[in-house]
Amino acid sequence: MHTIIVRAYAKINLAIDVLGKRENGYHDIDMVTIPLRLHDSIEITQFPANSDYDTYLYCDDPTIVCDESNLVYKALNVMRENQRVNGEFRMMVHKRIPVEAGLGGGSADAAAVIRALDSYMKDTDENKKAFEDKIALSIGSDVPFCLYNKPMRVKGTGEILEPIKIKKPYLVLIVKPNIGLSTKSVYEAYDLVPEEEIVHPNIPALIEALEKDDEEGIQKNMGNVLSIPAIRALPLIQDLLNEMEVMGLKIHGMSGTGSACFALSKDKRLLERAQSIFQKKGYSCYLTEFAL
Repeated sequence: MHTIIVRAYAKINLAIDVLGKRENGYHDIDMVTIPLRLHDSIEITQFPANSDYDTYLYCDDPTIVCDESNLVYKALNVMRENQRVNGEFRMMVHKRIPVEAGLGGGSADAAAVIRALDSYMKDTDENKKAFEDKIALSIGSDVPFCLYNKPMRVKGTGEILEPIKIKKPYLVLIVKPNIGLSTKSVYEAYDLVPEEEIVHPNIPALIEALEKDDEEGIQKNMGNVLSIPAIRALPLIQDLLNEMEVMGLKIHGMSGTGSACFALSKDKRLLERAQSIFQKKGYSCYLTEFAL
C-alpha cells in the first residue's frame, strides 16, 4: 500500500467584511486571508483493489467527528463522484490546528486531500486547476482559498480569489480560549446586528499597507465585523484582545468567526513572553508565522 502524507495549513483573516446575504442563505464577504505555517498532517493510504477493507477516517483529536459529515470525507466523496479516484482509503488526520477557532482547519484538511488525490491524475495543470476550483466551493467556503495557500483578497462566497503582495512576513501568536464558536451561529447572530453598530474595515487600505509593510496602516485598517456577535456570545474574546493591547501587541484581532485571536509582530521575544502569560492563564497558544 502506498501512503501519501500532506500538510494542511491554517489561515488567519486580517479583515472580514460582510456585504450582504443571498436568498440561498449564503453571505457575500470581502476578506484578507493569510496562510500560516501552523498545519495539520494527513496520511492517505489506498487499500489494494482486492482487499476487504472499507474507507475509514481517523483523527488523533477525539473531539473530531470522523463520519461522512467531516470535510475530509466529503472531499473524498466528491472526488469519487467526479471519477477522479476510486477504491477504498485509510485517512489519518494528525490535528494541530485547533477546532472552532476561525483558523480554517477543516477546510484546510479537505483542500489537502483534494490536492493529494488529484496529483495522481494525468491531466494538464490547467485541467486539474479547473476541476479543483469547481468542486472546492461545494465542500466549504474556505476550501478554495486553502487550495492555493497564498495571501488573498477573498470575495463572493469564497470563490473569488485575488492574490495580494506582502512585503515582509510576520510572526503570529494564536491564542484560543477553551470554548469554541460555531460558524453558523455567529453568522446568524451577525444578521441581527444593526448596521449603525458595524465598523467596516478599509480593505484596499489594508492591502496597500501590507504591500508597503506599514505597521500603523495595517493596525488601523484591520477589522472583523463578525467579532461583534462573537464577543457577545463569548465576552472572553474581548478580554483577550484587551490583554494583547496592554502587552504592547498593537496588531491584533479575531480570526474568522472566532474564538481564536491573533497578534502579529516581528519581535519574537515579545510574542514568546505573551505566549507564556496566556498559557499560564489556561489558553491554548501557538507561535507560528505567515506562509508566503
